[in-house]
Amino acid sequence: MTADSQSDPEPRTPNPEPYSGEFTTHSPEETFTFARSIGEQLNGGEIFLLRGELGAGKTVFAKGLAAGVGIDPADVTSPSFTLVNVHEGRLRFYHVDLYRLESYRRLDLGLEEIFEDEKAVTVVEWAERLSLVPVRATVVEMLYVSNTERRIRIE
Repeated sequence: MTADSQSDPEPRTPNPEPYSGEFTTHSPEETFTFARSIGEQLNGGEIFLLRGELGAGKTVFAKGLAAGVGIDPADVTSPSFTLVNVHEGRLRFYHVDLYRLESYRRLDLGLEEIFEDEKAVTVVEWAERLSLVPVRATVVEMLYVSNTERRIRIE
């Protein structure tokens, strides 16, 4: 993993306050490890809006965040049919996947309440389909560069 803004070839652990920067990972395992390092620093109340094309690594990133808050990543699967899955670890972890929706139009998913949960980490895949964007959300853009390489922009 490299931070594109640095010439240092060594991986750097992101500073979660604020989460920002552009990073490149070279394998799914590196993407997972990168996200886990962020997850380990979370205290609750964080919202991550994951954006990117199919296969860009959004679910791998979500699994890494989950591992960082004490959840078995094998339990975190893309909730394409249920839309929202809740996991309990060091922090509650909401995993939302809006892939099957053309847009979020205040469906009865309870997202407003989920976004207000200060004791949880919330991850929304396909967040570009949200019509409401929480103020304190961190946007994570996953860009497919090659079969192994991903560019991750965090703002």
